[in-house]
Amino acid sequence: SQFDAWANYHLGLRHLYRFTATDNAAARAHFQRAITQDPTLARAEAGLSFTSFIDAFLRIAPDIPAASRAARAHAERGLERDALDPFVNFTMGRAHWLVNDAEGARPWLARAVDINPNYAQGLYASAFTSMLIGDSSRCEAEVQAALKLSPIDPLLYGMYGVRAQMLIQTGDHAAASEWGEKAASTPGAHHLIAMIAAVSCKLAGADARATRWADVARSNRANVPAQDYASAFPI
Repeated sequence: SQFDAWANYHLGLRHLYRFTATDNAAARAHFQRAITQDPTLARAEAGLSFTSFIDAFLRIAPDIPAASRAARAHAERGLERDALDPFVNFTMGRAHWLVNDAEGARPWLARAVDINPNYAQGLYASAFTSMLIGDSSRCEAEVQAALKLSPIDPLLYGMYGVRAQMLIQTGDHAAASEWGEKAASTPGAHHLIAMIAAVSCKLAGADARATRWADVARSNRANVPAQDYASAFPI
């Protein structure tokens, strides 16, 4: 029934935001089950796009380009089912990040927020895109709006991390290290967030703290290469 599909979609979300390989696989299974139960459920396709995004962004998948293509393909299928769903538009926008097309992401994320002006994660993703492009004033406005709408969001560490990386670009390394450490200390933060803290602390001259956060990143992902930071955040 549609209720079962909707329930599976929400069970998928419970795993999705943990950003681990095991939880991502569990989320994918729930979203696939939801689509089997209700092929018209656009948000389940968006969920599958998100799991493929995590595969590529965290470099979990053995084939990163294939995961990036899947993120877009699932988002496109979601749009075919419901072009006015904000989560679907959000996933379409984020799929563009995976191919270093920040400008291409902007209209999709703007559309997500236009559809639902209270969509905090849409504003966060817009802030991330503004950070990639280097638009500091727009980035800060979008981060502030996202935090006001959802102060305990499951992606709160990402909001803090975006602010830290924008501050890195504007040269305020002391403030960047403060927000980078706040991001990495937030529950749910994954290894890339610890890398933001390490980079920002190093730039601020806090070498001991930078080393500690680098160790945290390695404890969360063994043998993580420094290149993963540049791949995830091509600023």
